[in-house]
Amino acid sequence: MSIQNKRRESMYFRAVSKIIGEHLTNANLSYTTVTDVVLSNDGSILTVYVVFNDNKERSMEALNNTKGFIRTELAKFSSQRITPKLVFKYDKTADSAQRIEEILQKIKDDNE
Repeated sequence: MSIQNKRRESMYFRAVSKIIGEHLTNANLSYTTVTDVVLSNDGSILTVYVVFNDNKERSMEALNNTKGFIRTELAKFSSQRITPKLVFKYDKTADSAQRIEEILQKIKDDNE
């Protein structure tokens, strides 16, 4: 991946995090955290990985319903001619880390 794409990803990460954290008033999105963004090679699709503290299904639905608003606000942050389409995905990394932590704790408890 090019340095230019990495810079754009970093800019989009900050912008999407700020938009979700400060501009959205939906109660289902109050505890939403952007963990990563991945920009396609041609810059047309931005995959945004998120985690929620509340109900995943309701929060993901609310996030998908605000795609248009987020994309419009994202265009204001960017100097690019084209604003990428947004794809939101739930980041399962935190769940996996928690499960590994529980397994390691159980092994430790069994050995004591």
